[in-house]
Amino acid sequence: MRITAGELRGRGLSVPDLPGLRPTPAKVRQALFNILADVDGMRVLDLFAGSGVMALESLSRGAASVISIEQQRRATRNMELICAEWRLSDAWQIYTNDVERALTQLSGQHFDLIFADPPYKQGFCEQLPQWLDQKKIGCDRLVIEESARVEPQWPAGWLCEQSRRYGDTNLHFLSRSEA
Repeated sequence: MRITAGELRGRGLSVPDLPGLRPTPAKVRQALFNILADVDGMRVLDLFAGSGVMALESLSRGAASVISIEQQRRATRNMELICAEWRLSDAWQIYTNDVERALTQLSGQHFDLIFADPPYKQGFCEQLPQWLDQKKIGCDRLVIEESARVEPQWPAGWLCEQSRRYGDTNLHFLSRSEA
């Protein structure tokens, strides 16, 4: 797997063979960052980080900092190796933790962008905005990757500005509603 654009473009990263690990395909990553347009200087939170490729794509494109949360220790160890090899430790923090518990530790913080790629078809897609509300975590934009076969019912207070389908993947772009 390779980084698709920016300062780190073309660098390859290894992805551990772990059950449930499903790195976001290059086509979907490119589409996402084309829609976002500019992440320069942003503070990004990467939930269900898996391989860390979304964090790396964000940093490559100029994000100021990324916090990645992943529950599987083998996956975070792999991200830590990449972080050290690519000398990204000033900008990339990696934590092994359950996402809901990690959000408790991040309570009250604000992120420009939150990206989440939870396990498909398990309800995390709809639960995540509620967790952010409960933990008082602010964000300008929330992007959730989910199976195209799922039609989420977003909780009150959240507006899905757009959804884009790429094969079996939907990207949902959410923001807090004004009401």
